[in-house]
Amino acid sequence: MLDITNAHIKFLKKGGFYSVSNENVTHVKILPYLSIVQSVEGNYDIALGKSEQKQTTDGGFFIAPSGVQQSIVHHVNKKSGKMTCRWIFVDVEVNKAFSLDSLYQFPIVVNDERQKELNMLFDRLFATNDIWENYCDCYRLLGVLIKMATPIKNKTHQGVQRALAYITEHYAEQITVSTLANISNMSESNFYATFKKNMGDSPIAYLNHYRLSIAVDKLIQTNQTVSEISYSVGINDPLYFSKLFKKTHGMAPKEYRLVYQSKP
Repeated sequence: MLDITNAHIKFLKKGGFYSVSNENVTHVKILPYLSIVQSVEGNYDIALGKSEQKQTTDGGFFIAPSGVQQSIVHHVNKKSGKMTCRWIFVDVEVNKAFSLDSLYQFPIVVNDERQKELNMLFDRLFATNDIWENYCDCYRLLGVLIKMATPIKNKTHQGVQRALAYITEHYAEQITVSTLANISNMSESNFYATFKKNMGDSPIAYLNHYRLSIAVDKLIQTNQTVSEISYSVGINDPLYFSKLFKKTHGMAPKEYRLVYQSKP
């Protein structure tokens, strides 16, 4: 097991939505950071990659590592007919070399006694925007996560890791399977098969899901037009972008923005 001598939070972001009627709305996304998500009111069905679908409870949490496809189904609270959630996105570097979620596997769903600890820390994080307090509480949150974690033994293929790192840095550019295969030092056919075995999806499908995940954040957090967002994530046909977005998220980009821009 790795002896952790240094842990550095490189990125921290919090957000959520309040009282949204979105029963059975499905999202498929890939995020570049570790996600800790709480269904405060209502619940989620969540599957990561090829994993079995699991379900949170009201107040429950799910944890998703970076770079892994999340398939999420929203369910409103049966009494109120609404859903409320809040989330923390964090990128943690360990020993100046590794990401935390490349070293440890976390439970997908947290509905046990750890839920109380996570809920308390979420309350503290969302009670203030003071950066010093937020970072202190986030380190405490990571301490709770480590107590639930198990070390990862079977790591992603190194060539696939290089391709994933390239996608993270260059998603806004034109990327082909040939480009990714060259970066991975593999033939196209071998790379395609290896990537799909490791990630559960084809390279281009993964790339598109990653781009749409970045687009989701831009829709909620910025006032950029749909066309501007489309170009900014590397999809140079706004009509195709909107079609792909609706197929993935069940609604058009403008509709998604109206529904999810509200914050808790």
